[in-house]
Amino acid sequence: CTIFLYSFLLKRFPNLTIFEICTFFFGKWIGGIVIISYILYFILIAYFINHSYFFVFSKWVFPNSPAWSILLLLLIIGIYLGKENIRTMTRFFQLSFWTLLIILIFSIESFQQVEWKFLLPVAQVDFAHILKGSYTSYYFLHGFECLLVVYPYVNGPHRKKIKSSIFSILFITLINLFIVVLCFVFFSKKELQLIPEPTIYLFKTLTFFKELERLDLLFLSVWFVIIASSYVSYLNLANTGISNLINKNSISTFSTLTICIIVFLIGNLVPSSIGFLDMLIKTISILDTKITYYCLLIIVSFNKF
Repeated sequence: CTIFLYSFLLKRFPNLTIFEICTFFFGKWIGGIVIISYILYFILIAYFINHSYFFVFSKWVFPNSPAWSILLLLLIIGIYLGKENIRTMTRFFQLSFWTLLIILIFSIESFQQVEWKFLLPVAQVDFAHILKGSYTSYYFLHGFECLLVVYPYVNGPHRKKIKSSIFSILFITLINLFIVVLCFVFFSKKELQLIPEPTIYLFKTLTFFKELERLDLLFLSVWFVIIASSYVSYLNLANTGISNLINKNSISTFSTLTICIIVFLIGNLVPSSIGFLDMLIKTISILDTKITYYCLLIIVSFNKF
């Protein structure tokens, strides 16, 4: 539903970003408040990605390392790529796309140990419980709000852009579905209740064609590329909003450095826990509904009249 709202809005304003559209409809002051809300929203997601990376790597790879040393790598990548233009970032995103295929190749070995009966019984809960579960996992399908910012910079007809966005949504959904089903058929229901990160634990137990062991470390190395691409994309979105807010044509290196350092410092000061991550996921899901969905509905309503 959201992608069709994006399509309707961007078709009417093909040369404007969401920040410029907000200024156009709401004026300088109210539009500025909406733009700041979007900027804070993008920074919050960047912080959540940073915190998730630290939580997983400090637990599985660097349990005895200080927090600043783990977060430093993502800080350097954010400063280096967060200020770049769309073309440069797209080249990095192409690299992260191929890393997904590496994960799929690693998972082939696991199908020799699956139990398909773990999927049974099917449809044991009603549709309301399914919707409730899908809402809590909605965050992991985020990222398509980037279209509201990068759309004017992409060459091609409107229909082709939206079709590519829909295909990307379907692709990510299928990848997530594949990983979830794989974990469900590999582990029993009781095992899933005891294992905190089933995907990583799954790769830890595998041996790739009896040659490679500890695939969890290889998986985390590949996963870091995906984490870095998501992190720098939201940094770039926040920087684009700041540039629009101060009427500057190019992304400022100073704003990139400031955001990265703030996220780095908060990541060092705030303790990492699964409860805190769950709270961030719920907060982001609520903000996504309030800021993105309702704001788009208001703009579309104004445009209609």
